[in-house]
Amino acid sequence: SDLLPTLVDARNRWSRTFPTGVLNRWLREVVTGAPPPVVEGVRAKLKYIIQTKGRPPTFIIFSNVAELPETYLRYLTKQFQDSFQLFGMPVRLMVQKSAKRNPYAGDKRRRGGFGLGGRDARIQRRNEELRKKRQRKESSS
Repeated sequence: SDLLPTLVDARNRWSRTFPTGVLNRWLREVVTGAPPPVVEGVRAKLKYIIQTKGRPPTFIIFSNVAELPETYLRYLTKQFQDSFQLFGMPVRLMVQKSAKRNPYAGDKRRRGGFGLGGRDARIQRRNEELRKKRQRKESSS
């Protein structure tokens, strides 16, 4: 008689999705408690985590290294199961190396003066105004 509610509870926990903010706070806490190991001479930095699938719960951890040691992945999995009451359920944690370069860091080359602001745009607008004045002056004389 108690089996059905237990099964329903287990199914609900298994198909649960987690907000990325909650996952990232959890990751920050766990990494603070036990820092990631050195992998191939580089200290692993776990940047953020996202959920990619619900059944079974599957997550990708973005890091500066492509792989983490199995022992640390087991530690993370155990901590995850304890924190989110997923004990006895398979949880998949995968590690993916994130881009080496910051996609938001612009390169230092100068752009054309397109748009409203910027030194190049002001110079271009001023030159256009001078050309128009010159043309008006020549056409009136």
